[in-house]
Order: sequence, then structure tokens, then C-alpha cells
Amino acid sequence: MGSQKTLELIRGLAAAGRIRLSWHAEFESMVERNVGWRDVRKALTNAHSCRVEDAEKSKWRVKGPDMDGDDLALVVIVEDGLLVVTVF
Repeated sequence: MGSQKTLELIRGLAAAGRIRLSWHAEFESMVERNVGWRDVRKALTNAHSCRVEDAEKSKWRVKGPDMDGDDLALVVIVEDGLLVVTVF
């Protein structure tokens, strides 16, 4: 799947609330960077770019605006919904 189609899929899954957080994302990277659930959902719903991180695992690096309008980068796995692996 190409980047544009994946970006559209990620936005749609996020808008539908089909987002899960890995332990690392929720309890390490989000806490360390003071990122909340609403920041993650907004960034994914309004993502403006994505590129493949690991094709075998359907892992993508995504960027989008957080609640303050600053770019938030996330690594997600696209499966049956989105699994946020890390946030930076």
C-alpha cells in the first residue's frame, strides 16, 4: 500500500477511534514528552505525512498536529486499527 492510501487509512481509523497504545507509548514516551490521548488522536486524525518505517510489520512513521498545533511524530502499526508504538 502506498503512502497516500496509508495516510487516508490512518486518518479514517483514528477518526473512528480505532487506536490502541503500546505500553511503551502510553507509559514512557507520552509521559516523558507530556503528550495526552487527545494529542495522539488529533495528530493521527489530521496527519499530513507518513512514511514506511518497517514494511514487514506494516509500521509507519506519521506526523500531524497536536492540540497546540505543534507537529507530533508517532510510529504506528496498521493492523485491525492502529497500534501506537511510540511518540516523539
